[in-house]
Amino acid sequence: MEISVAKCFITILKLAECLSEAPGNGFSKPEIVERVGLPVSTVYRLLTEMEQAGYIYATPEGRLLPNFTFERRIGAGNITPVQLRQACAIVSAELESTSEIILRRGHSLLWHITNEHALQRVKLRAHPGYVRATYELDSISRLALAHCNIDDIENSWDLSSFYEVGVQGNRLSWSDARERILATDKHAMQYDMLGNAKGIRRFSVAVTTSSSEFVCLLTVAEAATPVRDEEAHIARIRTTLESARLTLEGAGESLEVLSRSR
Repeated sequence: MEISVAKCFITILKLAECLSEAPGNGFSKPEIVERVGLPVSTVYRLLTEMEQAGYIYATPEGRLLPNFTFERRIGAGNITPVQLRQACAIVSAELESTSEIILRRGHSLLWHITNEHALQRVKLRAHPGYVRATYELDSISRLALAHCNIDDIENSWDLSSFYEVGVQGNRLSWSDARERILATDKHAMQYDMLGNAKGIRRFSVAVTTSSSEFVCLLTVAEAATPVRDEEAHIARIRTTLESARLTLEGAGESLEVLSRSR
């Protein structure tokens, strides 16, 4: 009984988190099902109950909007959720693409914040609360794992599960995966111009504390389509992400100093 209650509670939290990200015209029920990744019957039943209880309401077009506020509170060093959201908003507006804050939790990557731009050319599957394993060695996995102790990875990860980014997704031996992780420059922007199997490419920088402790990834996600001047495109994204990273790390360091002085 305790397990079923816990699962139901987590399901409701996922729905609340999804609805809290609704645009001004709300989400349709199929859109909510797609975002939360839960059975259709379960989602529809809970949405009906939430609407009857007054927690959500439907627009004349039948789209759903929350009648509550909800925010996942996750530690990100000394950087506040407001500062993280502001950084994402600035990056997204500058580059007309989605910006994201991604955390590492155990062997997984957790999408904490996503800021989609109205003019972006691709629809993303990842949304706040989305979880993905680190075994696909794309730019975000490589950068997150580069901040781990390689001995910890060898002792607790499934070393036979790493695979390449892209449509082929070929398996990687641990020796190849290890070499790629160790070769990753933790302080530089990482990216995969060819993108993943979903046609998405990400550019990622790591946000760290003053003592170089990993906090989160700040990313730009865009359609993996050809660009006329690739070098200039990469340089523009790098400049934008580096500026946002410096702002976040400066804010975190200021709060850290303030905390020590109290």
